[in-house]
Amino acid sequence: MNIYLIGYRCTGKSSVGRCLADGLDMAFADADDIFEQRAGACIADFVAKNGWDAFRDTETQILADLSRQTGLVVATGGGAVLRPENVSAMNKSGIVVWLTARPETIVLRMQADPATGSRRPALGTDPVFQEVVETLDYRTPLYKNACRMQIATDDKDTDRICHDLVLQIRSRYGRQYLRNPV
Repeated sequence: MNIYLIGYRCTGKSSVGRCLADGLDMAFADADDIFEQRAGACIADFVAKNGWDAFRDTETQILADLSRQTGLVVATGGGAVLRPENVSAMNKSGIVVWLTARPETIVLRMQADPATGSRRPALGTDPVFQEVVETLDYRTPLYKNACRMQIATDDKDTDRICHDLVLQIRSRYGRQYLRNPV
């Protein structure tokens, strides 16, 4: 079984994923990092050259490949839930956890993250806060439908989020699911 972390940009999928994988003695996989390795380019450059559909096609293949493995904590891209086949692959091979954050928190984290501008393409031409709110409005039902559990990442450090997440997994799936519980 795998643990898949879904959610909007800057909700903590990569940092929480690394912490969770370390604490549970599982391997960590970041779908965006894998994408960039396969494409030989950052996501923003790839999308500018090839378009969103080509990006989503590759993302779907990466998630299919990861879902055939086991013992992974996977940080997905923020739009992974846009394709039903991604949601199906994740739910068939593991637990899907939605990391949430308020729009204000997301924008502050985006502004503090130097990789956001250079690595992640804008989703539209709207100002950042408006883009975040509109994209969350559209994606929230998709995230909600895809996940088995959710956890808010506002005002919590990574260690606290990992601890809370492990407690939720234990209470729902039992201790035996976690190979090396933190």
